[in-house]
Amino acid sequence: MMRRLYVLIICYWIGFACLNAYGSKIEYSVNNLGGSRFEYEYSITNDALAVPIEEFTLWFDVDHYSNLIITTSEPLTSQWNEIILQDTGFGVPIGYDALEQTGGIPISKTLTGFSVSFNWLGIGNPGTQFFEIINPITFETIDSGYTIPVPEPVTLLLIGLGGLLICRKNKS
Repeated sequence: MMRRLYVLIICYWIGFACLNAYGSKIEYSVNNLGGSRFEYEYSITNDALAVPIEEFTLWFDVDHYSNLIITTSEPLTSQWNEIILQDTGFGVPIGYDALEQTGGIPISKTLTGFSVSFNWLGIGNPGTQFFEIINPITFETIDSGYTIPVPEPVTLLLIGLGGLLICRKNKS
């Protein structure tokens, strides 16, 4: 039984490492501000790109999001030029774009605090989004992927407690 637990834990961590093996990673948490109004808070990590992240865009499906407002606080608002790319009426997604003014996000660093509020038009709760990391000089996409939710501390605590209880039970 103990051996199965170890195998399960190892598989979990290998899977977690594979999910996070991007050149860049954008994690989000979502807060309900009341009714259908929500806010995403983002953390951007430059895990393996050879250059700092100087610009990124997060895309919002026009069928599920409306009334986007940038809610990022200082000091990020003075360090990054943030804009909302509005719906053109041609089915083009809405975007949130941030362009650095002070050097970007260095390799192996994370920057936290970007946030956008919006009206959620979908069913259930808002989820992952497509993102692009952009070279601000050539406008070339240098990396892309989907945002991932920040793990809830309570979930990690419950997994740890469950593992502890299983270990104690096997020792008895």
